[in-house]
Amino acid sequence: MKLLSKTNLSLAVGAMALMAATAANAQLKIGHIGAMSGVLAALGADQYDGFMLRVAEGDGMLGGQKVEVVRVDAQSKPEVGLQVARELVEREDVDIVVGMTASNVINAVLPYVTKAEVPLIGTNGGPSPFAGAQCSPWFISTAFQNDGAHEAAGQEAQNRGYKNVVVIAPNYQAGKDAVAGFKRFYKGQLADEIYPGLGQNDFAAEITQVSAADPDAVYAFLPGAMGINFIKQYSQAGMMDKYPLLSSFTVDDITVPAIRDAAVGSLVSAHWVSGATNPQSQKFIKSFQAKYQRTPSNYALQGYDAASIIDEAIKASPAAAKDGKALMQAMRALKLDSPRGEVTFERNGFPIQDYSIWKVVSKGDGKVGFEHQSVVLKAHHDAYASQCPLKG
Repeated sequence: MKLLSKTNLSLAVGAMALMAATAANAQLKIGHIGAMSGVLAALGADQYDGFMLRVAEGDGMLGGQKVEVVRVDAQSKPEVGLQVARELVEREDVDIVVGMTASNVINAVLPYVTKAEVPLIGTNGGPSPFAGAQCSPWFISTAFQNDGAHEAAGQEAQNRGYKNVVVIAPNYQAGKDAVAGFKRFYKGQLADEIYPGLGQNDFAAEITQVSAADPDAVYAFLPGAMGINFIKQYSQAGMMDKYPLLSSFTVDDITVPAIRDAAVGSLVSAHWVSGATNPQSQKFIKSFQAKYQRTPSNYALQGYDAASIIDEAIKASPAAAKDGKALMQAMRALKLDSPRGEVTFERNGFPIQDYSIWKVVSKGDGKVGFEHQSVVLKAHHDAYASQCPLKG
């Protein structure tokens, strides 16, 4: 493994001192790995803030245990993610590792942490290799397996009778999973597959490719700042009315404040957005807004639910507070009553949950929101769980 530069290492490890939420005489030490900088920083901030909201609701305790959370920045770089994971496990001696934002960081961190037999809770992303043959009993996710929302989008495109679709996704693991998931449920033709570089901001060439393909619709997976830039440019080019847009993790509660009206009329595939009107969602949204003065995203919900499963697992099995293996077993056995609805877990640790289609609608004065259209996949099981050798 290459050694990190002094600058990167000081930024990543220095965050432990600067961004630690410390409890006196903590009984449970948790390391939080996320993107604190770079194009995915807004996602990482929501993952962390959602987690800390749930800790705050327990007065600094989870499962009756006083909690200390040490936050580190993976910078969306695999080598940095692995380095800070080592620092958390070997120097900080954490009981649990939570978080991870980018799939390329998960690819680096998950094998190391699970081999060390430290409970690992993913709050974003779910690369396919770790859902199948490389699954681990030391991992659980409160987010999603990467293909899920894309499979739902593919089913929606199929339901709408689109005959040919252009797909656009970043050229990295999650982008490849996105296209694989979409194609698994969409039975029409792909007019083109477009793979811009991760972090790309100018999509003039890609929009020209879409126009040349002349599809019935476009499906996009472009997270964070990529999505903001693509949607604005797509709309400015007059493409939104000509080629209907369906997306996942592109138009969401992170990007909508910047995209605004440019996204109106497009469809979104997701397991949760702030347009959810059920009482638990409304309570979560109001609590998050009161604490952080912004609307929570699904990334915040995923962080919140990670703290919830720690809390509920230890309450159900008090021995789990001091026994990592018992904690993993207790978390995996839960039926989590989440703001998104009931969530249970596959034998690979990924959630079984609903995926819905939402329409982006205008709320006036340039503000937009999400309007629920339908549940397109109910209690959805991921495509790789059957390849996981663990017992259910």
